[in-house]
Parts: sequence; C-alpha cells; structure tokens
Amino acid sequence: MRVTIAIATVAAVLAAAPSAWGAQRSVASGPLRATIATSPWHLAFEQVGGARLSEAPGAGTGPTGALGFSAGGVWRHATAVTAERRRGPAYEADVATTDPLLGLRVRIEPAGGGIVRVRAVVTGAASGDVDHVGVAFQLPAGERQLGFGERSNAVDQRGNTVENYVSDGPYQTEERPFIAGFVPPPGFHPRDDATYFPVPWLLSTRGYGFLVEGSATSNFRLGTDQPGAWSAEVEGAALSFRVFAGPRPAGVLRRMSAALGRQPRAGAPFFLGPWFQPASDDEGKDIQRLRRADAPASVANTYTHYLPCGAQQPAEERKRTALFHSAGLAITTYFNPMICTSYQPVWDQAVAAGVVTKNALGDPYTYKYTGSTVFLVGQMDFTARRAQAFWSRLLGESVRDGYDGWMEDFGEYTPPDSRSADGTPGPEMHNRYPTLYHGAAHAYSRAAPRPLARFNRSGWTGTARHAQIVWGGDPTTGWGFDGLRSAVYSGLTMGLSGVSLWGSDIGGFFSLGENQLTPELLIRWIEMGMASGVMRTEANGFAIPDKNRAQIFDPGVLPVWRRYAKLRTQLYPYLRAADARYQRTGMPIMRHLALVHPGDARAAARDDEYMFGPDLLAAPVLEPGARTRPVYLPRGAWVDLWRSASFESRGGGLRLGAARLLRGGRSAVLPAALAELPLLVRAGAVLPLLAPDVDTLSSYGRARGLVHLSDRRDRLRLLAFPRGRSSATAGTGQRLRSVEGARRWTLAVSSKRLTRYRLQASLRTLSKPFTPCAVSVGSRALPKRAWRFDSRTGVLRVGFAVRSSRLVVRGRCA
Repeated sequence: MRVTIAIATVAAVLAAAPSAWGAQRSVASGPLRATIATSPWHLAFEQVGGARLSEAPGAGTGPTGALGFSAGGVWRHATAVTAERRRGPAYEADVATTDPLLGLRVRIEPAGGGIVRVRAVVTGAASGDVDHVGVAFQLPAGERQLGFGERSNAVDQRGNTVENYVSDGPYQTEERPFIAGFVPPPGFHPRDDATYFPVPWLLSTRGYGFLVEGSATSNFRLGTDQPGAWSAEVEGAALSFRVFAGPRPAGVLRRMSAALGRQPRAGAPFFLGPWFQPASDDEGKDIQRLRRADAPASVANTYTHYLPCGAQQPAEERKRTALFHSAGLAITTYFNPMICTSYQPVWDQAVAAGVVTKNALGDPYTYKYTGSTVFLVGQMDFTARRAQAFWSRLLGESVRDGYDGWMEDFGEYTPPDSRSADGTPGPEMHNRYPTLYHGAAHAYSRAAPRPLARFNRSGWTGTARHAQIVWGGDPTTGWGFDGLRSAVYSGLTMGLSGVSLWGSDIGGFFSLGENQLTPELLIRWIEMGMASGVMRTEANGFAIPDKNRAQIFDPGVLPVWRRYAKLRTQLYPYLRAADARYQRTGMPIMRHLALVHPGDARAAARDDEYMFGPDLLAAPVLEPGARTRPVYLPRGAWVDLWRSASFESRGGGLRLGAARLLRGGRSAVLPAALAELPLLVRAGAVLPLLAPDVDTLSSYGRARGLVHLSDRRDRLRLLAFPRGRSSATAGTGQRLRSVEGARRWTLAVSSKRLTRYRLQASLRTLSKPFTPCAVSVGSRALPKRAWRFDSRTGVLRVGFAVRSSRLVVRGRCA
C-alpha cells in the first residue's frame, strides 16, 4: 500500500505541474551560485571567474551518484523534485529518490559571502534504518584534493578514502599492535590517514572548498569508487555541508577560516622563538650549556603532570619556574582532560560537582590510561554547568606556580557509550570533545594574568579558534611515514585547513623496533622545525628496546641547533608579520605552493617544499645521507640563501656576499650540506631581522649579559635583494617598500618610533644592476664614509636611523 501511494503521489505531481520539470532554480551568495535542476535532480555550484562544482550523475546502488542515502549498505539517490518553496533567500524542496518509501527534504541557502549551505534530511517512516547520507561530485583530471585537517599519509588525498574521526595516531604499521595494547579502543583507528586533528574539509586546487558540518564521523571517497568522481558521506540520516568560493585556493581558505574561526594571535613574542626541552635531571646545567654555546632560547617545555594524577609539588614547581625565569625563559608544563580516581580530593570533588563524563547508568565513566603506569581515570565533561569554573581552578594552580602555559594533551578518547551533561550522545561527542576541551582552556587563558602558550594535538571543525598552538602529536623517530616527511605533510595539511601556529616534536617521540633518533635525523628535523609555525624540541620519548637518543646538547648537534635557533630568533619581525597576515586573511605561516602559485601546476604539485612566510621557500631534506636537494622553483627569480650569505659563527648573524640568482619556473638541484636547510629568498624581498645578539624573546630574566627583544626593539637588520617593486612589514612596527628604477633603488621605511637600521643589500639581484655613486636618506646625502659598496660581491652596506624616510641609491651622479 505504501509503495502504491508513494508512486501515485509522484505521478500526480508530474501531471499537475509539467512546466516545472526541467526548470532550474538557483541560490546566490556573492560570487557563488547554487543551481538546481528539478527533473532529473541535479545540483551544481558556479562561481564568478572560478571552477564549477557539479554533482556526479547516477542513481545506482553504490555511494557515487546524486545526493542520496544508504540503508543496509545499499545506496538510493535523488531523482526529482516533488514540491518546492522559497523561504527568503533559501530554496527548499522535497525530493523523490530511487527508494519509493524514502525521500529527501533539502534546504539550500546563503551562508555568508561566497558560501552556500546545503542540508538534506531523509524523510519517510523507514528513515530510522538509514545509516549514511552522502553526495558525489565530478572530479576532473588534474584536480588535487587538499586539506582534511592534519594528515600524515599525504597532502593530496586524491585516490584515497579519508576518514574524519578524532583518533590517536596514525603510527607505523608495525607499531600498531603494540599501541593498541594501551590506547583505549575509542581513540584508536589503525589507518594510515588516522589523525588527532581531522577536519572534514576538502580544498580543491581548482578553487573551491567543501566542508561537512556537524560532529558525526564522515568519509571522503576521492576517486576510489568511480573514476572521475568523489563523494562525501556522513553517519546518520542527515547531511549538512557548505561550499566555499575562491576563485583561487587562497580565497577559499580565507572564507573558510573566517567562517570557522582562526587561531588566536601569538599572545607573546616568545611563542615564535625557539623552544627546547631539558634533556637531563639537572635543568640548570642544560640552561648553562645553551648559554655557553651562545644558543638563544625563549621557552623551556617541561612536563610536570598536573593532570591526570596531580604530580605537582607547589614549592618545587615555584622553584623550578623561578630558575627558568631568571635565565630569561618562559616555561610550560602539562595537562590533559583526564582525572585519576586516585587523585584525591580532586576526583571526589569533580564527581560531586557533576563535571565528569558519565556512563549509561549515570555513574562516572572510567577507563584505563597508560602513562608511567596504568591509571584508572574519568574525563572532564565540559558541557556540565560547573565545568568551566572547576577547570579554571585546576589550570590556575599551574599559573600561580609560575608556569607560562602547558601541553594541552589528549582529547581523543571519548567513549561512544558515554553520556554528557547536555545530553549529547557519545558518538557525536567523540569528535566534538576537543573543541569543548580546548575552548574551556582558551576561556580561562583570556582572563589569565599573562599570555599563556597552550599547545594541543587534538581538534575538529571549529577547534582552531581555541587552539593557541597546535603540535603534531607523537611521531615516530624515522624519516618517512609518521616521521620527518609526515611532519612536513602535517604542517602543510594543517595550513590548508586553517591552522598556522603549528609545530612538530623535533626529533619525534616513538622509537619502536629499529627506529632511532640519530644525530643526522635530529639535525634535519631541527632545520624543518625552524621553518615551521613553532620550533619546539622533544628530548625524551618511548623506546623499545632501549637505545641512545640524540640530543640538541650533543657536541655534533649543538652548533646546528645554535645556527637555527639564532636564525629563528632573528626572524621574529618577519614571523610576527606573517602571523598578523594569518589573522587578516587565513594565510598560514607554512604555505603550500598551491596557495601562492595556483596557476603553476608544477608548483601546486609539490608537497615536500613550501613558502615559509611570504618570501622564503623552504625545502627540508627528507632522506638520510642526502647532500643535495631537488627543488622546484616557482615562476620569478630566487636567491639561494646559503650561496649568497654566510652564517657568521662568531656573532651568529648573516653576512651577505655575491648573490646567486636562480631563474624560476623550473627544477634545480641545490647543495644541502648536513647543516644546511635549502632555503631560497624571493628576489625583491627585504627581510627584517633582529640583531643576532638577542638571547630571548621572553621578558624574563635580568642576568648580566642577557639580551632581550626589548633591548633591541629600536634596532633592525635588513637583508635586501631588490628587484622590481615589493613591500614588507616587520612585526616590530616597521613598513618597508622597495622600488627599482633606472639606475636607482629606493627603500622607503616608516615606523612610529625612531629605528636604527643596518642594511645589507645585493644590487646584483636588480633587473639591471648598477654600481652606486651616491646614497641619500631623505634630503640628506650620506658621505662616502657612511656607506660601503663591495664591487666584487655587489653588496651595499649602510647604517641609518629614521622614523619615516626614503633611502635612495643612485647609479648616475652626473
């Protein structure tokens, strides 16, 4: 009877309104327009000057095809609109499907400029049998599919099935049986694409974005089920997604990150400096090792576990933080969202306050957590009424003890059969939990007495706006998958998913089997870490069997650590400006070349090199024993930094020599000595640098000889490679504009305060190099003794002090 009525209803609608069938409807949002064909059903998205996203046709029983749903593993798809209506700018339709008993109710509406939201809900008496809702789109040749949150297996996921589920890992294949022995089952999916921080987000190199909304687990099938098509499916009986316009990938990312929220800005300069973990029990000795080596540092990351079991001893913590502060270092500690049942009276207080996640019987949900031993724990329920106050009290203890932040660990273990105070079922809360967890810490930090460097590993859609810093979890001490190469992939995929302040464990964490942190691997990871959003070492880890672990304090490694810690500290004005741009536009510090050179297909295809800020191209060495590095140079002209400048071993600064200029739009092989990160500078760039004697970017410490950022705030070193026109900003408050003219180069500088500049400029990078005969600042000609030009190297050196003025270099003085 139900089948007969459903078919008869569709037939009646067809007969009553024949003129409607074949018609198209549309919903516009700025440059993006959704178009709907009513019979047969078809959905597409078109954007001004950009790519078209068109639904894949098909009404078969598989997941690829028109909007549809799965029941019992069999897919049914939309066929035709049976009723439609307008509600303001939104379009709503009832849609028949290949299942005569079930239909879809679809709503399509603007969701911000250049963004369209689609929501489809299965309707009908048997909708409770539906297990997934999904949609498929056409996949043209050459399209690369990026994003998806933090992923270790690949940057371009085309050809893969990608699961969106918050989990621990991924871990190498041979490690997974061991890991499964101590990670709770809800937190472990043994897959190559497993990740702590998934985002169900696809960013196409053709210039559109697709975001699955909500907290349910979902999958992308990217050309795996049908060539030329990709699909997205979500668990449950409803699918909601947003499509974002470009027309270029950077524009898509700007819209997405604005809609979901960007990370908070770097709250203090020390966030952007070098971080290190002490490697011995004598932490004062480690501090002195760095000082004697003239190796700058801004943060020490330590791991007193305030949670889960309350390992802190207040008097000892205050003594410890005072030690690091006196040495000019900020210091972080450790929290996770679990509470040991043995941690008294805190556990009993948490239960009494109702801030612990519960089981189906309404009792505290406990499970095993493995640290130095096995503990029974419950986890905070951040939806409980008293949770924020309770959590803030726990965090506040560490701040009163002098800490400047903490590792905000875990967040991936919410059991599917748990219950939260707001009634959210466990399967939905599992993916939602990291946002609530990190959001509660963020809420506390905004009212804290000083900036707090919180770094977390878990996340989901929307977590970024609460994630002060993200780190890539516990990688393997290896070169390939889940090791150094995966760290590059993770940094790029996070940047493509709206996260900028990201870093990895320099050196890795797990050393199982034959994996080991060798000096060579540590050195290469230091180089890659310098060119990340956050530069932070990991001194310990988990090894089976026991084995030696290289450290930054080792004689063969310490000079390399010093070199890149010096460079990182000097780059602070450049990095601060890059962070400010992220705040405005969503452009991350680690920039996949598809964001910067979208029209260059060879550049967009590279996943092992990236722009580090606006003007530096980094190509970390990812193979053991390699002493050269093939690099693709995007269009334009590039300067090979280490063939054009030398690192001064005595002072730690950069001294410019004869510039090696390379033509872009082609591949090149660069030298890559063990202590060299292949690093190129965009021709035309003016790099703002701190003086090389700055020891710390923190405000702590007044030891004799300790040089702070504040001591050199009115001094700036400029490394210039002038060519054409360019502009730059320094995070210390200066603006720079470089203009090449006929036998003339002008550098305009502006600042709100008097700044002393020391300029090194290569005049050989000019389109038409010349020998200078006069240099002036404003209306004042500088005497010859005030500037020097080396005709052998083509380098001009000059010092000047101004607020706002123009330095003009002339090659024609008749």
